[in-house]
Amino acid sequence: MQIQNRMKSISFYIFKASLLLLTLVVVSLPLVGQDQDQDQDTLRTFGPRIGLDLAKFLYYFTEPAEYGAEISGDFEIYKNIYPVIELGYSNMSDTTDLFDYTSSGTYARLGVDYNVLPMKDRSVHHSITVGARYGLSVFTQKTENMYIENDYWGDVILDSYESSLRGHWLELVGGMKAEVLPNLFVGWMLRFKFLLNQDMDPNITPALVPGYGNAAKNRGFGFSYTVSYKIPMFKN
Repeated sequence: MQIQNRMKSISFYIFKASLLLLTLVVVSLPLVGQDQDQDQDTLRTFGPRIGLDLAKFLYYFTEPAEYGAEISGDFEIYKNIYPVIELGYSNMSDTTDLFDYTSSGTYARLGVDYNVLPMKDRSVHHSITVGARYGLSVFTQKTENMYIENDYWGDVILDSYESSLRGHWLELVGGMKAEVLPNLFVGWMLRFKFLLNQDMDPNITPALVPGYGNAAKNRGFGFSYTVSYKIPMFKN
C-alpha cells in the first residue's frame, strides 16, 4: 500500500509538471511565430491525427486498479472543425468480504470538437477546443462468491452472477492541444458525463462501465492527457 501511494504521488507530480510544460508551450510558440518572416509558407497541413491517452495508465495505481488503454483519431475536415472517434478497453477486478467482482469490455465515443483559438498564421496548429461526445460501452460484469446474510433463512453464498450489458452516455468536453514538434501534439481534455441508462442491470449496479465509470453516479467527470501524431497528407 505504501508503494502504491508513493507511485500515485509520483504520477501526480509528473502530471502537474507535464501540464505546466504544455501551458508554457502553448503560450510561447505563437509568440515565436510572430517574429518570423511575414513571407513564410502559410499553407495548412491536413491529415488524420492519431493519439494515445496517457491518463488511462494512472488508473493502474488506484484501488481497485483499472487496466485499459484508449486511442483517438480526429481530422480537420473544415476550418476549426474536428470530427473525433475514441476507442478503448477497460478491466477492473475487486475482492471484498461479501463478493468478488469483475467488469470488463470495450467502448467507443463519437463526436466533434470546435477550435475557439484564433490563428493569424494558418501553418500553426495549436488549438483550444470545446465539443460533445456520444459514448457506447459493451461489457460484461460478473460477481462470484456472493455472501448474503439472512437471519431467518440463514446465510447464503451464491456461486456466480454474470450479465452482458450496454451503457450509453453523453459528454461535454473542453481542452487544448499544442504542436510541440512538426505534426507531434500533446494535450489534455476535461469531460463532463451524463449517463443515459443508469438502470441497465436491475440486479447489480455496475461499478465500472468502461469509458464512463461507476454507474451508481448518473453524472461524472473525466480527464484525458494525450500524445498524438498527425499524418501529413496534403497542404492547402
